[in-house]
Amino acid sequence: MFDADLSGLDPVATLAFAARSRAEADRLEAGILAAAAHWADLHGVLDVDPDGPDGHALPGMEQLVQLGGDGTPAVAEFAPAELGAELAMSPYAARQLIGDALDLRHRLPLLWGRVLAGEVKPWIGRKTADATRAVSAEVAAVVDRRVTKWAHSLSWGRLENIIAAAIIAADPTAAQQLARQAEQQQGVWAGQSSDHGIKDIYIRTEAPNAIWFDATIDRVADSLAALGDTDNKDIRRARAVGVLAQPQQALDLFATTARLAADGAGAGGDAGQTTTPVGGGQPVPGPNVDARPPATLYIHLSEDSFTRDGAGVARFEGVGPVTIEAVKKWLGHCHVTVKPVIDLANQAPVETATRSRPAPRALHLRSPVDVFPYATNTTRRKQADHSDPYIDPGRGGPPRRAGPPGQTRLDNLAPMVTFHHRIKTHSRWQVKQVFNGVFVWRSPHGRCYLVDHNGTHRINNTAA
Repeated sequence: MFDADLSGLDPVATLAFAARSRAEADRLEAGILAAAAHWADLHGVLDVDPDGPDGHALPGMEQLVQLGGDGTPAVAEFAPAELGAELAMSPYAARQLIGDALDLRHRLPLLWGRVLAGEVKPWIGRKTADATRAVSAEVAAVVDRRVTKWAHSLSWGRLENIIAAAIIAADPTAAQQLARQAEQQQGVWAGQSSDHGIKDIYIRTEAPNAIWFDATIDRVADSLAALGDTDNKDIRRARAVGVLAQPQQALDLFATTARLAADGAGAGGDAGQTTTPVGGGQPVPGPNVDARPPATLYIHLSEDSFTRDGAGVARFEGVGPVTIEAVKKWLGHCHVTVKPVIDLANQAPVETATRSRPAPRALHLRSPVDVFPYATNTTRRKQADHSDPYIDPGRGGPPRRAGPPGQTRLDNLAPMVTFHHRIKTHSRWQVKQVFNGVFVWRSPHGRCYLVDHNGTHRINNTAA
């Protein structure tokens, strides 16, 4: 029961109390994991062995089962039920808890040690255990060595990518088998419940299909806006599902929008082609239309992709590490453009505040993750903020000086999503890019964080 009175705490003391509480909660969660592993030890044999001399094998009797992955000890099948009841969780949830604890102790011992020492959050350990359960003990050991040193500083999304890449690199054959198993779990499901006539749809499909579908949804939503739909884009994207459910309506919409765009640009369409407006009506002239949406796959290939008989790791932006075999399958029927390697060390500065090529690509390659402390966004849809505020070089004259040349350069740019950019611009958060791609942030109450390619690191816990 929580009964502390926090009303007298100032902001700094409140932050300190929250940090202590978080550390204590993590310590207790680690204790629960340790207790779950010990509970498994206490139930490693059956009270009555149905195969023993005094046993009687009857249908439904308790058996020894393996709750963790390869290399973990067996546990009495009914043991999780009692632990779960004590912790107010279902028997299934207790099975997961015990399985995670055993995986950490037996298959991920380096990570287990850091969890027990309070250096890594228990939930990070559990998710790592779950992500590696299907692989062999040998591959899990590779993941343990690869991920443990970063587990305290990287977001789960980044750690998940490291885990996936380590699994592919350690056992490409098993990774391909897991990929084939994942293919069998694809599908589209409509939710059973309805919220005032609004239903959910769940789609699980290959990444290129998802990207293509998302781009087409966006194109329909933009086309609806061009034809006068004033609802916000989320609503228009939802409405696009109904349009795509009727393919001819979608084609008509694209054709009508293309004709309007051509008319607006002063271009004429094909005289011989007609288009039926959305919702019916008389056919109207329109241009030939390419119904394909623009979609780009950014795939990074390492040297081993070319030196290990196609068994290396490809990093697919927005998806994560995948096997080379998957890349071949996805790109087998595409026009592939190879982009040149960008020399990050020789990016010339520009004299305007707007981003220009090749700065956005170079910036993403240098800092692929939002640089706000503990941020997770890895997409290219981020803003490039000037670490030292941009001053117009042409301003001149008193009382405001003109800005220096070369302000828009890599070591003065920081990628952030809009919300984090607003925090940096309009609040008392402060940031300095002390080296190219290395940022030191100071919170309004003096907490300092270093953010670099290795993640986020606290560098003090006291107000300056």
